[in-house]
Amino acid sequence: MSFKEICCELGTALDNEFIRVRADQAELGQELTERINGVANHVKVLDGKVTKLDERVTRVEDKVDSLEAKMEARFEQVDARFEQIDARFEQIDARFEQIDARFEQVDARFDRLETKVVGLQSGQTEMMSILIAIQRKLDVDRPDVDSASVN
Repeated sequence: MSFKEICCELGTALDNEFIRVRADQAELGQELTERINGVANHVKVLDGKVTKLDERVTRVEDKVDSLEAKMEARFEQVDARFEQIDARFEQIDARFEQIDARFEQVDARFDRLETKVVGLQSGQTEMMSILIAIQRKLDVDRPDVDSASVN
């Protein structure tokens, strides 16, 4: 084989090898492009899902905000009612204090009345003792009056 033939074969072999390498590179580039496109499609799907989730989260946040506003309004109503009830309890407490004061006055009056009644009873007992003593004295001074006419 001559030098020219060897060089031609080498040139052909190198050319064929370059063609195969370029074909492999083109095939790998095609696979890489397909994979990138697949990843891009997955990213688009995920982006769509994230968008849907974001919309759902936004709706949930709106609902939570609405519920929070309603609950705040309810708590304010409940607080207002508790304040009214507290005011009424304060009025009732004041009335009970007035009633207690009046009961103390009534108790003091009953104590004074009881003192007077005890004084009257002791005065009556004393008067009865005096009357009994007078009656005995009269009975002793008049022995001739028979006991049948006294009754």
